[in-house]
Amino acid sequence: MGPRRLLVLLAALLPACDERRAPSAREAAATWLPREDECAACHGEIADAWARSRHHAAFTNADFQRAYAREPTPFCRECHAPEHARLPASEADALGVGCLACHGGPATIVTGAARTGSDAPHGLRRDPSFATHTCARCHEFDFPEGSGRAPGTMMQTTMREHRASAHADRSCADCHMPGADHGFASTRDPAAMQRALEVLARRDGDALALDLRTRDVGHAFPTGDLFRRLAVHAALVDADGRELARDVRYLARHFVPRHHPDGRLRHDADLPVADDRIHGAARVRLELRPAGPGGAAELVWRIDLERVDARDPDRPETSTIADTIRLAEGRLPPITPASSP
Repeated sequence: MGPRRLLVLLAALLPACDERRAPSAREAAATWLPREDECAACHGEIADAWARSRHHAAFTNADFQRAYAREPTPFCRECHAPEHARLPASEADALGVGCLACHGGPATIVTGAARTGSDAPHGLRRDPSFATHTCARCHEFDFPEGSGRAPGTMMQTTMREHRASAHADRSCADCHMPGADHGFASTRDPAAMQRALEVLARRDGDALALDLRTRDVGHAFPTGDLFRRLAVHAALVDADGRELARDVRYLARHFVPRHHPDGRLRHDADLPVADDRIHGAARVRLELRPAGPGGAAELVWRIDLERVDARDPDRPETSTIADTIRLAEGRLPPITPASSP
């Protein structure tokens, strides 16, 4: 059975306007709410897009499953399979983030401002702030109790980043759901990620100097969970292809590890979190220090968006990587007398 199984399970058996499902009286409509599997009966195109989305695979995707195997906590499941309170565990896991996780209110369906009129056969409330506020449920939250982090350290801060950005007047849906598209594809679309970053690279002796600026990004870049970072790599390579020097810098939220490498508890683990992600614009400099003269070597650089599988906060370069998107790369020529600073 196809990926829409959970949404269309009853659609073929119970027509959208069947009196057993949708009340005929306007008064009854205000109190009747659809089940998850009934939404597709009237919203088939949206259901098809959702079925291909990361929201649908929020619990079952391989990246999350590897992390969940290490920490199988209800805290993680609350956002990745939020329907456990209403559905059997296996169905909630397969559903991921479904319709009601975002649109289900306590007594009505909630959605954004109306584009056209509606004769919905169920309770419906229009909320102009819906397209941002509903995202906050799973895109801004603190560390769980017992994590050892000081309250307020925050595991994700996307919503406050949005409020502080130049695009605070736009909703999350404006960028991530163009035309009400429920595919939520942007963060897995290499072309979209490449368009999001403008890079100006220059060479300063044996150093790489980068001016970075985001394009139409309403939060830090990257944002979201602790497993996303930008990796800026640079190397001096001579005419024979030998690497004379290299450096790498990770742009991310940098948490002080809770333990020393030998296992002893750190007493300074609650220090403020260093954050060198791109908040609109940033300048990054990598110093390359060759053992001998490096001016005759080419400077090769690249910027990757990395999704980390397992983080090593003490040695970030040894973290295992789930996948990588190449955002930008380039080669700067050797220094000649005419081009010397």
